[in-house]
Amino acid sequence: MHIAVLSLFSLLLIPILLTHWDLELYGTWITIITIFNLIQVLEFGHASYVGNQFNQLVHQDTAAAKMVLGSAWRANVVMGIVQLTLVVLLYMSGVLAFFLDTHINTAHVAIVLGILFCYRMAIGSFRGIVVKTLNPFGLIYKSFQFAVIEKIVEFFILVYAAVANLSLIRLAMVWFLTKSCYSFLVLFQLKRLLPAYFPWWKSGSFQLGIINMKRSIPFAVSNFLDRLGNDGVVLLLSAFVGTSFLPLFVATRTLVNFGLKISDLLRTPLAPELINLYAKNKLKKITDVFKLYWFITGVALMGGFILSLWFIESLFEFWTRGNLSFNLALFNLLVVILLFQNYGRIITAFFMGINKTNVVLLTSVMRTILFFTVAFLFKGYGWYGIVFGMLFSELFVVSLWLPYHAYATLSVEKEQKPGFILPLFAILSVAGVLYVHYALPTFWAEMLLLIPIGALFYLQYKHIAPKTRNMVLKDVAKLLTFTSKPKGNAQ
Repeated sequence: MHIAVLSLFSLLLIPILLTHWDLELYGTWITIITIFNLIQVLEFGHASYVGNQFNQLVHQDTAAAKMVLGSAWRANVVMGIVQLTLVVLLYMSGVLAFFLDTHINTAHVAIVLGILFCYRMAIGSFRGIVVKTLNPFGLIYKSFQFAVIEKIVEFFILVYAAVANLSLIRLAMVWFLTKSCYSFLVLFQLKRLLPAYFPWWKSGSFQLGIINMKRSIPFAVSNFLDRLGNDGVVLLLSAFVGTSFLPLFVATRTLVNFGLKISDLLRTPLAPELINLYAKNKLKKITDVFKLYWFITGVALMGGFILSLWFIESLFEFWTRGNLSFNLALFNLLVVILLFQNYGRIITAFFMGINKTNVVLLTSVMRTILFFTVAFLFKGYGWYGIVFGMLFSELFVVSLWLPYHAYATLSVEKEQKPGFILPLFAILSVAGVLYVHYALPTFWAEMLLLIPIGALFYLQYKHIAPKTRNMVLKDVAKLLTFTSKPKGNAQ
């Protein structure tokens, strides 16, 4: 639900901002939010650790759980000071200016970041931690409700700022005031739902808060690397291509990333199923689930993207109201990157589910290092070089790194390995279709290239055990059934 709302608001927000902001202003805001999200990862790692600690202690030692919560409030003050210090250092060292066009006022950008982090330090960060106290009491749905409402609030803040032609500093001030009011309302609701833990700041100490903050560093590092792999491309594009290019990149990526939302419909119910199968040592069935996931999402995503080639440009220009010119090369490359990401997501979800955290962390490290290395080597080619860095890092991770660890963990036999390789060849075949459509747009040449793709899908399907097909398709049917079967004696 949260992901669906976020996606919907992105679709609605982008054309509104493009109508009322010029590309440079919009690109500057994208850069600000990207830097904000990267620094904010520090507190997210701390929040994850504190939330886990609270969940473990709350039903065993209530006093200790309160100590963890109160200590987190004290640690958040320190975290806020660290974040504001980082903003000052980025500004004074010239790093902030490096990521922005030369004529953009970096002092104003630093002020905007400072206001955003003042909100986090004042109330936003601790509110995020207190919300996690709902989870062990079966109230996690409330957390999702709060998150969805917050996205609605952010949406209207940005729409108001754009329509009212506010400066970015005034936008940040509206952000601070509005989200602070919302946070107070959330905390009031939390006090009403769980009164036994209020006041949250009463127990605890700075010492315990700092200890837990240090212990949360691995969480923060892992989250930072994941975020850097995703947002780092935005910063490099801003630095080497120009801030005004970012709206086109973000809009194109928003359209392409809808494919991941489709695959999430299947991956979400599969995650607990994979954990259960691993606990029962049914390793071959896990590989079958992988193959079925790749087959279903491959048919849906690859087929959808190929069909979209004949109307995506018109759709894009209608959606952006003609404020952006569609870039087919950028779209095609992002599609191929997404298809590789989709291949690896099911393996990564499996490793996370069975607590193979070292593999997950090393995957993030590997992907990030490869991306930045290749992107810097080819930065002279503009956005092509940076996006190629994304493509190369993803290709290496999903074709070599993740399968290697999957083979070792699942004891994959030789005759099972084609099931891992065929989806990758299908992706490469789709890349061929996209290239022909871009470089030599000939209808019959593209149709001929669809033949090997169809053959690869057929081979993928044949590699899936019939029992596994039925098991997973049944789960998907449950997920997609939104109304119960009619009751009665209907014949």
